[in-house]
Amino acid sequence: MWYLLSLFGRFMKFKGVIYVLLAALIYGVTPLLCSLTYPLGNNGFSMTFFRNFFVIPILYITIILKGVDLRLNKHEVKTLLPACTLGACLSMLFLYTSYKYISIGTATTLHFSYPVFVLIISSIFFKEPIKITNVFVIFVAVIGISCFMNTSEGFNIKGILYAVASGIAYALFMVILDKNNLVGMNRYKLSFYIAVISVVILLCLNIPFKQLVFVQTLHSYYYMFIVAILTSIFGIILLKEGIKLIGATNAAVFSLFEPLSSIIVSYIFLGTRISILQMVGCLLIIISVLLLIKFNNNSC
Repeated sequence: MWYLLSLFGRFMKFKGVIYVLLAALIYGVTPLLCSLTYPLGNNGFSMTFFRNFFVIPILYITIILKGVDLRLNKHEVKTLLPACTLGACLSMLFLYTSYKYISIGTATTLHFSYPVFVLIISSIFFKEPIKITNVFVIFVAVIGISCFMNTSEGFNIKGILYAVASGIAYALFMVILDKNNLVGMNRYKLSFYIAVISVVILLCLNIPFKQLVFVQTLHSYYYMFIVAILTSIFGIILLKEGIKLIGATNAAVFSLFEPLSSIIVSYIFLGTRISILQMVGCLLIIISVLLLIKFNNNSC
């Protein structure tokens, strides 16, 4: 019986790893699509708004067809608001805005400091023991991520602060999902409320800041629609299921596969040259992911 339970546990962890890696692959493609919209009149604020706005009717129809109950209890309302504000709204707003000041590679690199913040937040606020294995894996991964940093462009402090802030906000989002049992909510219902709350928050922020751009080309709207479907439906659902199975800290480390997928996509579709340093970074990220899989299997 113990062996069967152990085998089942390993299978569920493996399943969770696959979910997170698929989410990382999806999120790795989207910076390329986002960058294509900026020369067409788009900005980070509008990108974040339309990314959530476009999926609301699609998710609502899906929920109705599947007969999912849209009612929320007090606990869900209390935890959804900060989760949506930090994760799907502020995190992406900060990240997309940072692209205006620094390169996508540098912004993505700084954003991926969030596994470190997940580890710190879980330890300080939820008294989770800090495993030496996790610290070592994150250390290896962060060194790998740093290989993608573009230092030749100089350091724009505004862009750096936006990118780091996006990482902190995303770390809080992952921890809130994990520790407040939002991962137990129906996947479509969670994605729907994340999109709705994000749109409302951004509309309120647009009143004083006037950043929302409606007059854009059809190409720009097309790219934003693709980003919306990929991130606000598939990406969030896969990440949520992955966190449910392997926890926020492990999911954060496996998500480090995202910048690797960004490099590969840029190479395939844009012909972007991959430097030797970036190859070393790719290798270190793959090693960190394999190490975490090994450590997880040994703990079963």
